[in-house]
Amino acid sequence: MEISFVKINPAGNITVIVLDQLPRCAYRDVAGQIMSPRGLGAEQVGFAERSRIRTSAGRLHMMGGEFCGNASRAFGAWLAFRGHPGITWQGQQAAVPIEVSGYEDVLRVGVSMGQGGRPVRASSLMPVPQRISRIWFRDSEIALVELPGITHAVVWEEEATEETFREVAAICGAEAVPAFGVMFFNETKAEMVPLVAVRDSGSLVWEGSCASGSVAVASALAARDCQSKEKVCLRQPRGELLVCVDWDGKVVSAEVSGSLEIVAVGTAFVAI
Repeated sequence: MEISFVKINPAGNITVIVLDQLPRCAYRDVAGQIMSPRGLGAEQVGFAERSRIRTSAGRLHMMGGEFCGNASRAFGAWLAFRGHPGITWQGQQAAVPIEVSGYEDVLRVGVSMGQGGRPVRASSLMPVPQRISRIWFRDSEIALVELPGITHAVVWEEEATEETFREVAAICGAEAVPAFGVMFFNETKAEMVPLVAVRDSGSLVWEGSCASGSVAVASALAARDCQSKEKVCLRQPRGELLVCVDWDGKVVSAEVSGSLEIVAVGTAFVAI
């Protein structure tokens, strides 16, 4: 089967969005083929769907029904690039309202357009943590940050390995959530290495960057230090994300921004 796609690089977290309407029962198989090195080599796959909410410009459903902040930024940038009529413009800045799996409301994505009308940067308001808890792991505590559609464990000063991921996932009950990530965080260097598993697609990916994981790290810092505002630029394996959270006994708002570029638009062949 021939499908239309766009491949986008939001801060190193290579994302492919399938533009054709496919049955959800096909998402897992299609995503696996697209993520394969023999396919398009994506870290994650989202599927464009028809809007359910009148005020949104489009809906993005991720491969396992999880929430993804970088894919949300990518989808908003694509809609801005295509000049969707549901977008508000102010000069070269676009405000794009979208729906995303794992999040029940309309998400606002801000897109900055560069030369030639191509998006160069995107920001997104993010879901805030539903709960932040502390769990003892080895000789220290880790922060378990539960977000709508995805849960992250923030692990301080540990080597980033799959073995550690599996240990953390086991004590955190990762199998009960749609997506689970371990954010290996070096606070001194402000560096984060994300490893994310998506239950329904069966994937485990070292991501180039992770927007929701960045929110988890900033939220964990704000909760630990009781900061009214936590703003941090997190260096990640293939990009940087600027994250800002507001704290008032809990996280009341969160936003992530970073660079972005459209890599390719075309067709691919998949077996369904």
